[in-house]
Amino acid sequence: MKFSYLLIKKLLPKLKDKRELIEALTMHAFEAEDALGNAFEVSLPPNRYSDAASHWGIAREAAAILGL
Repeated sequence: MKFSYLLIKKLLPKLKDKRELIEALTMHAFEAEDALGNAFEVSLPPNRYSDAASHWGIAREAAAILGL
């Protein structure tokens, strides 16, 4: 599923860069990879689809991982 880094950045202003977000998600929660432009792609498992299939869900997960 593709997500907008710019929207995540608006939800988490203290986030440094897209690479930091992708690495944190990959190491702690989901498989994430860079996509063209300001997007990134996240592979969500079926059991996490209900809470992480939105920009709010990914921002909440990133905030918990990065301590923001």
